[in-house]
Amino acid sequence: MLIGTSLGGCLQSIMLGEVSENDVLMIITRTGAKDLMGIIDIVTDYHNYGNSMATVTSNYNRLREFDLDQVIELACKLYKSGKIHQPKLYMGHGGFVHQDLTQYKLWLEVVPTEETHHPSVMDAYTKYKMVATLAK
Repeated sequence: MLIGTSLGGCLQSIMLGEVSENDVLMIITRTGAKDLMGIIDIVTDYHNYGNSMATVTSNYNRLREFDLDQVIELACKLYKSGKIHQPKLYMGHGGFVHQDLTQYKLWLEVVPTEETHHPSVMDAYTKYKMVATLAK
């Protein structure tokens, strides 16, 4: 399961097939759309113009390669399923953004996998799960 750190970047990544939509736990975004129409407006702008304010502007460069309706459909699906989290809506203008989200990582893994982590990380995680289970 993955947590995304950029709405436009994550949409692009999913559209490019780099990440499966089914692997997305949530996308934490700095947007402040109050409703679905706000999300559609933001996604339309990202598609047509990119995002010059983004930490990594290249996360938006290829989004326009895809049909706008398909990108909007994906964004709407993620929004309606509660997978788009916008801290600005809950914590004022700045919202809360954890420092790990500002380290130029588009996707953060919730759980390590054998494909993406060193065997020692997997071993430590397996032992952690065992101890957590025993402590219950």
